[in-house]
Amino acid sequence: MATALYNNPPLADFILHEASGQRSRDNVHVRQSGAEVKSGALLVQDTVGGVAFDMDEGATGNPTISAASASALAIEGAYTIDFTAATAFVVKDPSGTQVGSAGALGTAFSAGGIGFTLTAGTTAAVAGDSATLDVIPADDNYLPYTGTGTAVAILYSHLPAATGLKAAVAFTSDCEVKRSALTGLTAAAEDDLRKVGIKVRGAVGGLSIHTPAL
Repeated sequence: MATALYNNPPLADFILHEASGQRSRDNVHVRQSGAEVKSGALLVQDTVGGVAFDMDEGATGNPTISAASASALAIEGAYTIDFTAATAFVVKDPSGTQVGSAGALGTAFSAGGIGFTLTAGTTAAVAGDSATLDVIPADDNYLPYTGTGTAVAILYSHLPAATGLKAAVAFTSDCEVKRSALTGLTAAAEDDLRKVGIKVRGAVGGLSIHTPAL
């Protein structure tokens, strides 16, 4: 189920203005490394998509997967791997369209923005076996900003300590935010945010913008 474009506290009080119709927000995934990520934390674009592999119920074989990746060209959703023989398979995207040419166990597969290598397990696959690849493309994934990279979003929904990709909501464009309530803001990050339409209000030192009287 997709994450709603709103969330419950705890939320940092950083939003001063956003576009109508929640157009400033997007459902995203944040790659965590064990620590919590606070609401108001700056985010950078991840370059690695998420891929989860499972043999379907009733399958005979138990191959394993390695070097799995998903670029921005991948489609979010469940891909199907259909085995046509013990060591041969075809991959279909979430719409049921075949991706690339037929693949083989032990050989790297790469097409349509996804890549992986399947290796035979202790029990060989048979024709008719199938598996599922749950794919989250790289352009939907973010990392907490640590002072390097390009800041392009701000986390809305607080994320408790965890590891792996976690669903969240982020402000990605067309909004005004409060400087004092952001986590990890640098001069370079402020410039980067401005390029995607996120304006930081409140000057360094606590001064704020005042509209002169007419």
